[in-house]
Order: sequence, then C-alpha cells, then structure tokens
Amino acid sequence: MSLVGSSKEKSTPFWAFVAPSKPKVPNIQNTKWPINPIDNFILDKIKKAGHEHSERAEPRKLVRRAYLDLLGIPPTTEQLNSYLENKNPNAWSELIEQLLASPLYGERWGRHWLDVARYSDSNGMDENIAHPEAYRYRNYVINAFNQDKPFNQFIIEQIAGDLLPAENSDKKREQTIAAGFLSVGPKMLACDDPDKMRRDIADEQIDTTGRAFMGMTFGCARCHDHKFDPISIEDYYGLAGIFMSTKTLIKYSVVAQLHHHDLSTKEEKERRNKISQLEKKISVKNIQEDTKKKLQDEVSKLKKDLSPPYEVLAVTEYPTKDVRVHLRGDYQTLGDTVPRRLPPAIAGQIQHPMPNDQSGRLELARWIASEKNPLTARVIVNRIWRWHFGRGIVPTPDNYGTLGEKPTHPELLDHLALEFIHSNWSIKSMHRLIMNSATYQQSSFTDKSIKNADPDNELFARWKIRRLESEALRDSILFKANLINFNIGKSMLTAAKNKYANRDKLSEHIKSNKRTVYLPVMRSSGYDGQNAFDFPDPAMINGNRKSSTIAPQALYLMNSPLIHRCSNALAEIHKKATSNTPISNRINWMILHLLSRPATKNETLRVENFIHTYSPGNEQTAWAAFARTLFASNEFLYIE
Repeated sequence: MSLVGSSKEKSTPFWAFVAPSKPKVPNIQNTKWPINPIDNFILDKIKKAGHEHSERAEPRKLVRRAYLDLLGIPPTTEQLNSYLENKNPNAWSELIEQLLASPLYGERWGRHWLDVARYSDSNGMDENIAHPEAYRYRNYVINAFNQDKPFNQFIIEQIAGDLLPAENSDKKREQTIAAGFLSVGPKMLACDDPDKMRRDIADEQIDTTGRAFMGMTFGCARCHDHKFDPISIEDYYGLAGIFMSTKTLIKYSVVAQLHHHDLSTKEEKERRNKISQLEKKISVKNIQEDTKKKLQDEVSKLKKDLSPPYEVLAVTEYPTKDVRVHLRGDYQTLGDTVPRRLPPAIAGQIQHPMPNDQSGRLELARWIASEKNPLTARVIVNRIWRWHFGRGIVPTPDNYGTLGEKPTHPELLDHLALEFIHSNWSIKSMHRLIMNSATYQQSSFTDKSIKNADPDNELFARWKIRRLESEALRDSILFKANLINFNIGKSMLTAAKNKYANRDKLSEHIKSNKRTVYLPVMRSSGYDGQNAFDFPDPAMINGNRKSSTIAPQALYLMNSPLIHRCSNALAEIHKKATSNTPISNRINWMILHLLSRPATKNETLRVENFIHTYSPGNEQTAWAAFARTLFASNEFLYIE
C-alpha cells in the first residue's frame, strides 16, 4: 500500500494513514485498579504524569450515568433500588446488558449518528422543501443500532445500499433506505445552472462521506491540491466521478426534485397502473354514463385497502462518467480526465479499475469498510469514546488530517480499533469494553492538583461532568413527569413530497410527548428549547456537539410551557404517591425521583419552609414550583 499522495511526497507517513498495529498493553505494577486493557493504557499515562486515578463513583451516580449515557433518560427509583439491592458481583455488567437490550438504546445512540449524517426532514438552503420520507432513514439508523448491525455493513448500506443484492423485499427496502444517507444533505434547489447544481451536490456528498467515515476533508481539494493533507485535485475528481455517476435529482430545473424509489410490491404497482388506465378512460369526453359508472366501481374496488406508494428518498445510478479536473473548481475550465478511483494516499497507487456499468459507489463503500483502511475503525471507536466521555482520544473526531489534533493515547486508539474489528465491528461490544473499565467508572471528584494540571481531562484521570444534550434533557423531563410517549415515530410532517416544509408547525410538533429524536428536524429553523441547549446545525456533519452555558437556558427551564406542564403533572404524581405521609417523606420522594439520591437533612428543612411559604393554601402549586427548581438544578442537567 502506498502511504503518500499522488501530489505531495512525504518522507514519513502521517500517523492516520498508517494501519493500526497491535500495541503492547502496559504492565502496571502494584495496583489492582485496572479491570481491562483500557485501564492499563490510561493509568500508564496518568502515572507518567505524576498523578493518580480517581476512585470509583458511588453506585447511585454510576447507575444514573449508565442510564443517561445509553438510554438518554434517568432510572426510576425502582430501577435504582433494584441495582443497589443486587449483591451479585456481576451486577454492573448485567445492568449494561439490560440497557443495551432496550429499544431506547437505539434512539439515544442513533441520534449521535444522525448528527454525523446531517439528518433533516427538510432541505433548507434556498428552497426548504419537505422530506416526508426521510424518517425512514432515521428509523433505519435507530434499528441498526438496536440490532447491533456490524458497522462495516452499516457503512456499505449507507453509501451503496441500493446496489446490494437482497434476498427479499424487506431487505431491499432496508438497504435502499440506508442509501438515503447521500440524499438527506442540503442542496441549492433553485440554482439556475443545472451543471453547477449537480457538481455542488457531488461535492457535498464527497465531503460528508470523507468526514463521516474517515475523518478526511476531501472537499478541500475541489479547487486545488489539499493545502495540508496528501490529497491532490486529481484525487478529488477521481472521487467526483463516482458521485457524478450517481443520481440524486430527477429534475434540475427550478425547483429541482430529488430522486425517490418506489418500493411498493409488484401487486400494488400493478393495481395503481390499472387504476391510472381506468381513470384515463373515465376522463374521456362523451363517455356513456353506465360505462363510466362501471369503470368507477372497478376503480373503487382496486383502491380498497391499497396502501400509499412505499417511497424511499435515496440515490440511484446514472450512466458512468469519468470527470475532467475543474481548474480552480470551475467546471467550464477543464483539465485532464481522471478515471474514477480511490485516494492513492490511503488506498494505494495500484487499484482495480472501477466497473463500466456502475458508478463505483459499491467499491468505494467496501474500501471504506475494509479492515485494511487505516482510518475507518479508528474514527468510529474514537466517536464512541467521545460520546461516552465528552472528549475523544482524538479531540477532533471529524478531522484526522494534519489540521486535526493528534491522539492523546495513540496506542489505546489502535487497541480499540483492532478490538472493534475483531468483534465483527460491533458497537455494543465497544460499549461493554468501555463501560466495564475502571476508567469509565471513575468519580468526578479528584485531587485539585490533577484538575489544575489537566483541566481538559486529557489524561482521563477522572470522570468529567458534562451536561445532557438537548434531546436527553427534554426526554428526561417528560419521562419523570410520566408524560413521555415511547411509541416509534413515523413522519410528523404535513407537507407532501416536493412541497415547502411548514415551519409554523414547529410550535405544534414540540408539544408532542414523543421522544425528541422523532420530532421533525427543520433546516433554517428549529425548536427554541432545543436550540438553547446546542442542538447542532443539521446542514453540517457534527461528531463533536458543543455544550454551552448561557442565560436563555435558565430562562427556558423556568418559563417554558414544557417545564410548567411537566412540573404540574409531576406534582399530581407526587400527591398520589405520597398522600398521608409526613412532609419529610414527601420531600425525600421528590428528590429521589428526580436526582436519584435521598434528601439531606438540611435540604429537608429548607424545602419544608419553602412549601409552607411559597403559596399558602395551595400546596400543589408549591410542589410544582419545587419540581421546576429540581428540573433546573445542575444535578438533573448534568451526567455525573
């Protein structure tokens, strides 16, 4: 394999382009702390820095951490007590298995991937057209995580699922839906230059595919050789030929329309075709009434129990086309033709030619998903680590190029990548490995000297507290008020295909009690509560969602309709659960219910005074206000 690009010679291969090699697990002396090899790699760095690891977090915090981390909702008091009463030494591992088996897991972790896939239910940009079928891709992702679909297969299906053989119609639908990954990105649909539009779409697909699966910014080479990484402009147009041979739109004139697959059954298609023929006959002028009535009756019978077309938003094939280099990115100023190919800096100089009868997407997908690709496994295990710890081993999970940051623990990264490949690319296996480690189970409390020396927790010598993402926060509030609707969501859009998305419906959508992952994602707009808590821009790939602390967050948690509706509902639940019990017990129930810990003596005294003085004669109002206070507390908002 060649490790240098076709245009930039380097004497030493860049670390990310060298295949992972099995590292030696550090031998740690005089300690019983390590549980699995992760801990050996972590503790070796901690000790070399002159520090010590943190103690194990207390069980209550660990249980809450696990629930929020894997499911995006906190445990019930009964679930918490069940763990605390379990004396089995394998109780922690059993809890992890229980959570991984929950259908709520795929909704939580599927949302992480939807950030990377820049998922949205509308186009955004100049023409915010609704994508009423996009939810099928969202649900595909959720199901893939719940089924623990091997990640290499997950990659292939998203890039080229429509090209894969399928043993039955259900499998064909699933694989074609997966190829919606390439269709859900933003597009300029009112561009008056169809040639430019087509190339811009291919560029967005190249950039997204490179960053999502390999952490590579291939899009930077559209106009010139990459300034920092060994990707030449010829390499870019080798990839561009693959995506220019892929059909995303069926209509390029204003307003452009996206390609859809009709995956209805053969019998359904035949019935619709027959209906169409009969309706044409009915529309003929001077048709006799008795004939018309007979044809209408036949149409009615054919329409009975006929499902709507099973339409899927996804790409398909164009006639294959190798692309000429666009000098300075201008498609009207052309250089030499570049055959469709993979980037030589990573895939090597010697490659099989792309097929004449297909775009090459399937070959691209299989190369990305190969265990020989030096980037793919590293990128996904680093993302999994980041979504668990709030910080990646590579701090820039979407950029493994020269401008990205180098891994803090390169040997651990390679160890995890190889373990991941050997586990049949199982994400759930990676959860087990990480969560069963002593590193994951550390307390957030540690010596001040460590915090001062390592404020960003690069050593992972403690658990770094992080705030819940916007979806997990909303879901947790609804869950604790017993209002959440756990039914699987379809599309909530009212706009039809090729019609403008109705942004006015956002205020209605947010009133739904469905999990947040099932609410429509609108480009160019969003839900106030979600935006305040850093919901990412769905026009951009984002594997490293930011977390801010701003005043509007506190205002939302005091004044929003969601908070008032849920606090009032919780006050009613509290009343039924604690009637005829001392006020100290009632206070303890509320704190235990929301914070997963009992009330302290000082808290009990303060809350009792608050309840008596907040709204004399209206105790329910006081309990609802107390619930709002707890919903807005750091203990509720943060994973500790």
